[in-house]
Amino acid sequence: MKRILTLATIAAIGAILTIPAEAAKGGKKGKKGGDDAIAMYDKDGSGKIDGTEMEAVKADFAAGKPAAKALDTNADGTLSDDEIAAAGAKQKKKKKNK
Repeated sequence: MKRILTLATIAAIGAILTIPAEAAKGGKKGKKGGDDAIAMYDKDGSGKIDGTEMEAVKADFAAGKPAAKALDTNADGTLSDDEIAAAGAKQKKKKKNK
């Protein structure tokens, strides 16, 4: 019985210690990062957000959706066209390197 309790404790501690590490790397957080957000909003696959895509991002940001909030890179509570353009450029470069 002591062995089972010891193994269960070790497993629990291991899980507790790895969760913050995964979150820091952008792993299983449940919140989409900027790259995923751009992919989600880039409906035409151009690698950038433009026109109606931009309007959708801004509407989702105003509604508080996490995918759009992830694009607010300076965390000032507003989403500028520059932040969206920068995220699109980053996604396009990432796609090119694959």
